[in-house]
Amino acid sequence: MGLSKLDDEHYPAFTTGQAAELLGVEQPFLRSLDAAGVVSPERSEGGHRRYSRHQLNQAGRMRALFDEGHNLYSAQRILELENELDAAREEISRLRQRLAPHRDSGSEE
Repeated sequence: MGLSKLDDEHYPAFTTGQAAELLGVEQPFLRSLDAAGVVSPERSEGGHRRYSRHQLNQAGRMRALFDEGHNLYSAQRILELENELDAAREEISRLRQRLAPHRDSGSEE
């Protein structure tokens, strides 16, 4: 395995035990998120779950939402909306970068 794979936030590098320890949660919590479809870790050849950094961030956010008193449905919906908002912000940023040269050249008229 090339170490550069660890730079990829979607690379499934963490076992369930490692993920639980990093997040400060119990392993059944992570399995419940998998069962609910919140995070879908990849499986090793032996069938063991492998989590990416991105999935750990998602699971950590779900834990925080539960701690704030949200149930599974509302926490999932909040997470979905936050992810959509992040994607929209990234798209806006890309579009602004593409438009910047056109705005600069058009300002001299």
